[in-house]
Amino acid sequence: MATASEASQQANRSVMDPKRLVVIFYLLAGIILALFLERVFGLLWARFGWGDPILLEGLDWKVSTLVGYLLAVGVAVGAYFHPRTHALSLDVASELMKVTWPTWTETRASTMAVVVASLVAAVVLFFIDTIAYSLMVDWLPAVWGKL
Repeated sequence: MATASEASQQANRSVMDPKRLVVIFYLLAGIILALFLERVFGLLWARFGWGDPILLEGLDWKVSTLVGYLLAVGVAVGAYFHPRTHALSLDVASELMKVTWPTWTETRASTMAVVVASLVAAVVLFFIDTIAYSLMVDWLPAVWGKL
């Protein structure tokens, strides 16, 4: 496990620029938003019965597809160039670069600890539930009936 000073030195040696992470994030978010809006606008066009002609034959781009993609590009570019959003994105990327991620061995050990703890908790809860069920269904009615 690395100490805090080793972690900060490792983060300082990193060659990845936070701006690069921000650009990659906005590109991926824009692509996901474009695919989502393409489907949404396609459904809206079909719902309202508007004509949705194919604009590019080979790609099967329709008017709804073009509108969805243009809106997604506009949102992504607008969010990237908005000063507060851009500053927040850079801050988040800078903080993520300071994180010391666990090694594969540490991840496996932590996962096994969680699995074992979950199994132990399941067994304990099973016995508590079984005892509570027996108490409420078998013992209490028998005692109540003798009163």
